[in-house]
Amino acid sequence: MQDKVTEMNPEEKLTFLHCIIHQEVLCKSVLKMNHVVDVVTITVNFIRARALNHRQFVSLLEEIETEHRDIGYHTAVRWLSLGKVLKRFWDLREEIHEFCVKKGNDIPQLSDADWIADLGFAVDVTALMNELNVKLQCRGLFVHEMYSAVKAFMRKLQLLSSQMKDNILTHLPTLKEATKSADHLDKYSSMLEALHGEFSRRFQDLKTVESEMHMVSSPFTCSVENAPSDVQMELIDLQSDTLLAEHFRSVSLLDFYSSLKEENFPHMRRHAQKILVLFGSTYVIMPNTAVTPPWQTGRCCVMEGMTPGATLQTLRPVLITSSSVALSTAGHKSR
Repeated sequence: MQDKVTEMNPEEKLTFLHCIIHQEVLCKSVLKMNHVVDVVTITVNFIRARALNHRQFVSLLEEIETEHRDIGYHTAVRWLSLGKVLKRFWDLREEIHEFCVKKGNDIPQLSDADWIADLGFAVDVTALMNELNVKLQCRGLFVHEMYSAVKAFMRKLQLLSSQMKDNILTHLPTLKEATKSADHLDKYSSMLEALHGEFSRRFQDLKTVESEMHMVSSPFTCSVENAPSDVQMELIDLQSDTLLAEHFRSVSLLDFYSSLKEENFPHMRRHAQKILVLFGSTYVIMPNTAVTPPWQTGRCCVMEGMTPGATLQTLRPVLITSSSVALSTAGHKSR
């Protein structure tokens, strides 16, 4: 593909990015919380596997007047549901332990203080990652907006790791409830640092276009000196135009760059075109359907209109299958 682009424009280079949501999901592997997830999975499935057991468990919860009538069924761990399952399990851990003992299925981890502390930590961290995941799946996000959410999350990890060393758990309420030692806090602080390092490693590709993303998303406040040389003069003209500054604040980013005159801002438009067509995610979101990662469906996203004469208005996402058959012909386009 790069050869084809070079043939059309020798000075143009393709920008290759990994799916941000996929990368975020992969980062969780460094947490090494399988010993928590596995026990939760076994326990929840024990309760749900048999209808009789399940009915008895619901009855037990009603008898002790807890606020939870049920717990989620947990199989191979859908990432978005993992945090909710762990939180529900945490809230019901004593009732669940009592029920399992009565059923002759005593699970030793449920009375182990170390495991309980790990569970509390897992609840809080997965909740934070779930929050990020939901933000990244908002419709209509440009790649710079998704990257901003990732950078904010990384700063939160640094704050949490630093505060944990001083036994400050304000933002980790579940772990705060658990009985833990200084060794626990040191371990969890190191795990948060490892998670931060993994995020930093996996999002290196975005760092290569970070300054350009900032210029396109904040053209009136970015540094002219740090901007690419081909756009510096245009950027000065842009930042000196009060009418354009007012227009920028009143319209969408895409509409703003579409309104810039080609003869006055050719390079600014070209840089904006490059950044605004970048896909931060290859997730496909359809109304009334679950979010499906395309690496499971054989689908991916490309940009229709990627021709030398394409304008900002003509660029739009189109789904194609791995066999290069456009799904748009079957009425399937990303929305």
